Amino acid sequence: MRRPLTTAWRCEVTIDGLLVRAEHAATPPQALIRMRVSVRTLLSAFDAEDRDRTFRWLDHGQREAVIRLKAGEPYPYTTRAGERVIEWSARPVSALPLATVIAVSCRWSPRCWT
Repeated sequence: MRRPLTTAWRCEVTIDGLLVRAEHAATPPQALIRMRVSVRTLLSAFDAEDRDRTFRWLDHGQREAVIRLKAGEPYPYTTRAGERVIEWSARPVSALPLATVIAVSCRWSPRCWT
């Protein structure tokens, strides 16, 4: 039986255009949570102006991000840490559904009796 592809969201962190980290999220809010956690871990390295802008984004930028992600649009957030350009992004991707695994107790399975 074929199952249709599902939509997931790929979350990436790049520094100067080089991929540093990538992970998947099941929903747009979950993708945004992953972005926010990653942003907060590097916040202390930002320039003062970028740190203030990032605090504003963390406080008030989430509505736009979730709306865009739910609409199937990618959402990036870019800032600087010294000379480095750091970008967090989330975008929808097609994902294969996970296989269903059924655990069978060995005492009831004929394969275990030999």
